[in-house]
Amino acid sequence: MFNQIFKYYIKAFLCVLVCVSCTKDVDFNQFNDLQLTPVFESSLVYIDEPANKFLVNGNETSYLQDSVNIDFFNDSFVVDHLVKAEFLLETTNSINRRFMVEVDMFDDSNQLQHRFSFSSSESPDHSPLVTEHLEVFENDALDALKNTTKLVFTLYILPGEPINETTLGRITLKSKGSFYLKIER
Repeated sequence: MFNQIFKYYIKAFLCVLVCVSCTKDVDFNQFNDLQLTPVFESSLVYIDEPANKFLVNGNETSYLQDSVNIDFFNDSFVVDHLVKAEFLLETTNSINRRFMVEVDMFDDSNQLQHRFSFSSSESPDHSPLVTEHLEVFENDALDALKNTTKLVFTLYILPGEPINETTLGRITLKSKGSFYLKIER
C-alpha cells in the first residue's frame, strides 16, 4: 500500500514539474521577419587545350571559343531575388605565350549585355602559371546579367613565339558562378 502511494506521489510530482518547468511562449510573429540567403554555385565552362590546338591546317589561329546557354534567369523567382553574383575564372597556362580571356554576355536578341576580360601570363619554362579573375555583378552589371541567355568565352593568344605541332604546354580555363539570393517574408 505504501509503495502505491509513493508511486502516486512521484508521478504527481513529475507531472507538476513538467507542467511548471521553464518554458517560453513561442512568438509566431517572428515568421514575418524570415530572411533566407541561399547561395547557388555552378560550373560555367571548362576548357583544357594543348598548345597545338591553336593550329588550323598548320597555321596559327588567334583564338579558341566556347559558349554556354543559360536559362537560370528565365525563372522570375530567381530574377526577383538575385541580389549579387560572382564569376570566378581561373587559367592555368604552361605555354610560352600570353593569353587574354574575354567573356561576352548576350541576351535573347544576341545583343551584348556585358563584357569583361583579363590576361594570363606566359610560361617561359612551361611550368603551370595560375591566374584568377573575379567579376562581381551588382547594380547595373547585375541587371545585365539577369538579361543574359548566352555566355561566350574566348581565349585569344597574344603575339609571341610561333606555335607549331611540337610546342609544349597547355592552357586551361575553369569558371564558377556564385549566385546570391535574398528571400524575405
